[in-house]
Amino acid sequence: MKITGSNNRSLWYGIDDFFNLPEVPAVDYFFKRNGRQIPIYKTYKIIGTVISKNDNKSSVSLLTPNGVVDVKFTKEYYAMFNRQLSEVQADGRKKVIEKGTPKNAYLFAGPSGCGKTTTARCFAKALNNGIGEPVELDAASNGGIDQIRAIVESANQRSLTGTYKIFIIDECHAISTVGWQAFLKGIEETPEYTIFIFCTTEPNKIPATILNRVQRFNITKITSQQIKNRLEFICQQEGFVNYSDTCELISKLCNGGMREAITKLDQCADFSTDLSLENSKTVIGESPFERMLKLTNFLIGKNEQYVIMAIEMLAKEGKDLKQFIDEYLGFTLELTKYILFKNIEVTNIPAYLENSADTIISVSYTTSFDGALDWFNNLTDKLLEIKNTIKYDTTVKYTIEACLIQLCR
Repeated sequence: MKITGSNNRSLWYGIDDFFNLPEVPAVDYFFKRNGRQIPIYKTYKIIGTVISKNDNKSSVSLLTPNGVVDVKFTKEYYAMFNRQLSEVQADGRKKVIEKGTPKNAYLFAGPSGCGKTTTARCFAKALNNGIGEPVELDAASNGGIDQIRAIVESANQRSLTGTYKIFIIDECHAISTVGWQAFLKGIEETPEYTIFIFCTTEPNKIPATILNRVQRFNITKITSQQIKNRLEFICQQEGFVNYSDTCELISKLCNGGMREAITKLDQCADFSTDLSLENSKTVIGESPFERMLKLTNFLIGKNEQYVIMAIEMLAKEGKDLKQFIDEYLGFTLELTKYILFKNIEVTNIPAYLENSADTIISVSYTTSFDGALDWFNNLTDKLLEIKNTIKYDTTVKYTIEACLIQLCR
C-alpha cells in the first residue's frame, strides 16, 4: 500500500496470490505512518499478515508489504474474517512452518518489478509470525568480500525478536566471485535459526555451487489482463473516471510488471483524476503502438519523406534504434496475428486502436488492404535483415533509413 499525491490520495494494492483475505466494510480504517494515523473510510480488500487480533474489540492489526494497517470490523464481518483467515493460514503459513523446518536458503528469481522483494518480506514475516523485521541488504552496494564476511558473521547471532533471523539479499547477482565463496561457507554452516532469502533478476550469474544449495522459486510476470483488472480496481476505489482505455494502455505498455503499471497510473492521476486517453497521453506521451501504426501506414503508402521523419524523430528523442527495431518487429508480428485471427484480444495491442476514428492509428484499417498478409510477411523478413545488419553497425540510423526506403520502393 502507499499514499501519494498532494491531497493524500491513497492507492491500495497487494499480492492476491500470496495473501487473499476477505473484502469487508471497514468501520474505522486507518493507516499508521510515522506515528500518525491517516483515516481512510472506504471498503477495501485487506491483504497482509495478521500480527494480532483483539476479539473484544473485533479488531485486527495487519502487516502489509508497506506498513501496518489496523482494521475494526463489525461483529458479523469479524467472524467471517476469522473463518477465512483460518483457511488462508492452513494453505500458506502452516504448510511451510508446521509441516517441517524451513530451508536455510531460498532464491526468488524473476524479471524486474514482478514482486520478488515484496514476496520475500511477506514470507519472512509469515515465518516469524509477524514479529521482528528481516535484515534487508542491497548486494549491488554490499557485494564485496568484507561486507559478505560481516553478513555471515552476523548470521551466527540469534534474532532478539523473532524465531528466525532472516536476511533478504536483493540483487544478489551483483555479489562478487570471492563474495559468493564466503557465502558458500555461510550457507553450508548456517544455524537452524538463520534463513537467507536471495532475490535476483539474473539467476544465470549465480554460481552453480550456490544454486544447488538453495530452494528456488521462479516468480513470473503477470498477464496484461490481470494488470488491467488491478488498475481498474484501484481506479474504482479512488473514484477516478474515464479510466478503462488508460488502464488497458498501461497494462499493455508495462510488459507484465505491476510495479511499473501502478507508477504510471499514479503519474496520470496526479495530473487529473479524469483518466481519459487525452489526459493520460499528456503525462506518459504518445503511445508507442500509435507511433508504430503511423510508421506502418507510411511504409504501406510508400511515403518516404514521412518514414525518414519518423526515424529522425526517434533519434532526436534519444531512442535506442536497435531496441526500436526489436520492438517494431514484435509489433509487426502482432499485426500479423490480427490479420490471421481478426481478433484484437489475441494480440498485445490495446483494443481501443482496433477501430480508431483516426485511420492512421486504426489496426483494422492498417491491415485491410489486398495482399496484407504477404506484405507483412515481407516486412518481417526485412526487419529481421535490418536487425542482423545493425548488430555491430556504428551508423545505425542511416542503415535503418536506407533499408526502409528500399522497402517503400
